[in-house]
Amino acid sequence: MSFNSLMALLVASTVDRLDPKPTVLELGNQTLRADDRTLGIVLGRLGGRDEVDAAGLEKLIAQGKANRGERAEDYYRLLGFSDYRAIDVNDRYGSLVMDLNKDLILEYDYRDTFSLVTNNGTGEHVFNQYTIYKNTHQLTKPGGLMIHAQPFIDYVNHGFFSIHPNLYQALAAANGYSVVAMGAANRDGEGLAGFGPGAGANPPAILARETRVEIDVLMSEAKTLARGPRGWLKRFAGKPDARRFGAEIRRLQRTNPKLLSFAILRKERDAPFQMPIQGIYEADVEDASLQTEYGLEGVANTANP
Repeated sequence: MSFNSLMALLVASTVDRLDPKPTVLELGNQTLRADDRTLGIVLGRLGGRDEVDAAGLEKLIAQGKANRGERAEDYYRLLGFSDYRAIDVNDRYGSLVMDLNKDLILEYDYRDTFSLVTNNGTGEHVFNQYTIYKNTHQLTKPGGLMIHAQPFIDYVNHGFFSIHPNLYQALAAANGYSVVAMGAANRDGEGLAGFGPGAGANPPAILARETRVEIDVLMSEAKTLARGPRGWLKRFAGKPDARRFGAEIRRLQRTNPKLLSFAILRKERDAPFQMPIQGIYEADVEDASLQTEYGLEGVANTANP
């Protein structure tokens, strides 16, 4: 998988949100493809921290993008991570060989947990989406962070799936995750970022070029307006969040049509993984057993009084 500039920035943004000497596990082995500009941004943001090897980052930059593909693990260690592992169907770069279509605990009795777990450009290639998010949950220690960065728009035939921001919000709601950040960006790390309660007050920038929006904007349908008078009528009658999200997406696509969705989520409690249901349909679940399964007791009766 490609550990691109966006991912390098997202990982760097977690450094001061993790426990000392954090550990990381990545779903999918990673080829480091972050560019020199991005690594320079990371160096500027983190180079003064005691746990960060600034000189090592400078050497990594000097190697050039074409010569550092195998050094994703080194990038983490230069940022102060004490242990690095990856899981894939092959052992490239020393990955542990396991099938991510399967529950890693049930199939392999793999129970290790980590400060940070990443699903970077991996989940969309795995048919069993349930186990991707369940495994991510089970691999993350309570208090740890998860990063998801997956195709959103215009990644035609790249994988089996494209992922929309509302999935991350639904995962957070179902499992009690706190949202640190969510957004949509290109692989160069330029895009939209919305910050949740988990980010705290006045969070620093996480992207290279960042337009900040409310989470509600990222949850809207982002409809494209029709040209001509009909479009202008819809502009005044439509939902403001949808208009803004659509406009921001089109602006980003002028320089790069391919966009990824991303989320940084904190696992707040040690509890079994809960499969989510899309929020707009929660109130439609009337069967008592299904309400219990999805943790929706009372929602159907109170959402539309």
